[in-house]
Amino acid sequence: MKNNLEWTAPEFEYYRKDKSWLVIAGLIAAGLFLWALLTKNIIFALLIGLSYFTVITYGLKKPASVKLAVTAKGIKINQALYEFDNLKSFWIFYQPPQIREISLRSKKTIMPYIKIPLGEQNPVEIRKILLKYLPERRHKESLIDNLSRSLRF
Repeated sequence: MKNNLEWTAPEFEYYRKDKSWLVIAGLIAAGLFLWALLTKNIIFALLIGLSYFTVITYGLKKPASVKLAVTAKGIKINQALYEFDNLKSFWIFYQPPQIREISLRSKKTIMPYIKIPLGEQNPVEIRKILLKYLPERRHKESLIDNLSRSLRF
């Protein structure tokens, strides 16, 4: 059985946005912006403008290809190595075609969960390798993950 595995995958699941997605986001932002101006809340109006720009920029961004590897030392994402000594557990979320990722629970409080895309990799094969180094514990999906998937973000 292999102890190392390498693959590439898009850094996130991309959902193609049509014109209606952009129009709805624009209408919501315009409505909130006008409400902020009517209530003379300039800071909120600026925040809405900045938020709209950020959402559109991120929503239209295409995912880059990421080099991933499971090694005896840890999990590599491009050049960053997440050592098994600094990780508590793992869980594989696998509900194709939308959800295909590994969740790593870190010992760090600042970044407690690290999400790794599976791409077209076999989750059973990855699970067998990870079980040699980390315990498998059920992780919950975050509200942000569920919300962004629902909004096709």
